Amino acid sequence: MDSNLRRRLKRLERRSTRQRPPATAPPAERTKTSALPPGEEVETPLGVAYRLESRFPLSHQHGRAALQDLLAFESALAAEVAGDRKLRSTGLGSLAFVDLETTGLAGGAGTLGFLVGVGTFQPAGFRLRQYFLRDPAEEAAMLRLVKLDLEQMDGIVSFNGRVFDLPLLEARSTIALRERWRLNEWPHFDLLYPSRRLWRKSLEDCRLATLEQHILQLTRADDDVPGELIPGMYLEYLRTGDASDMRRVIYHNSVDILTLVGLASGVLDRYRRPDPADLSGEEALAVARWHQASGRASSAEAAYRAAVESAGKVELRAEALRRYTGHLKQAGQPKQALAAWISWHKLAPDDPTPCLELAKYYEWQAGSYQQALDWAEQARSSLARRPADWRRRQSEAEINHRVRRLRSKLRRGTS
Repeated sequence: MDSNLRRRLKRLERRSTRQRPPATAPPAERTKTSALPPGEEVETPLGVAYRLESRFPLSHQHGRAALQDLLAFESALAAEVAGDRKLRSTGLGSLAFVDLETTGLAGGAGTLGFLVGVGTFQPAGFRLRQYFLRDPAEEAAMLRLVKLDLEQMDGIVSFNGRVFDLPLLEARSTIALRERWRLNEWPHFDLLYPSRRLWRKSLEDCRLATLEQHILQLTRADDDVPGELIPGMYLEYLRTGDASDMRRVIYHNSVDILTLVGLASGVLDRYRRPDPADLSGEEALAVARWHQASGRASSAEAAYRAAVESAGKVELRAEALRRYTGHLKQAGQPKQALAAWISWHKLAPDDPTPCLELAKYYEWQAGSYQQALDWAEQARSSLARRPADWRRRQSEAEINHRVRRLRSKLRRGTS
């Protein structure tokens, strides 16, 4: 072998050594895996998986809600709130509550779900099973057991699971089990979206931990860990074999599962309350829009009135008035909207919309051109407070056209 070839081979060897990813500590070298909470090794045809199991009585109180509270709601209500008709044919007690902890918050083909929590209602209470991936080599066995648990249930409850958890389980099943698992076709109550409708304007964000604190009024123990730190903590565990921090991650996941149960009760409770006056302004507005979309006009009107009366923030009350008057107009009751349009104008004097609505009413419904002209000119005054951009110029042209037409009608009427 000539010297040039030897030098090239040595360079390639050094390069491959630099690019080789660091190996995880093999199980035999891990000295601190005993720090994991007590669990059991479950044999499967695909190997061994590590499973932890906890049980709670149905009366277990998680913040303001008991676990059994959820069982009092009808599946038809959950189906309508979730926007998933398939939930109508399932009882809420036959749904699995699913939450994953992963090696990356952005997902992707290389992301592993290293901790899968599955909570289910059982005849004797609520069972929480958590599957922990002690080593990536155990993934196939873990997924096999998760699949067996889920396939005994009729549907899934999650928080943003439609976008994150379920696609990740589907992808890892394809890779590790060589099987297609169409979880996104199952009945699914994803709590993120109805929670946002109810509380996004009153809370700083709609993360699960925020909803847990403000809606369930639950404070976690100091053992908890912020979700954004969890991927790094697991990668450190793989590198060192030290499982002491995994206790905190497992606690975090267990509380998330129980919170899914309590939050589902809290969401459904808002939509089922017979008197919307018991709701906050934001909640009443969300419920009103839900009733209106479902064609329940009288229920929508009652909830809109409650939203107008209960809303504390100016922006929220203005939105409630806007949607309430739009509902009345759509229902063919513009005369009932007069007082609300005036209230909206007083609340938001920079918004020309309520003035224009009043101008339209007096021109086309009441036949009072002078009042219509007064409100059209008020709309022009309100618009003058807006930034001078293309939107304002377009609105000005429309309002000016209306003013000219009304003045012409008044002149013809006088002559």
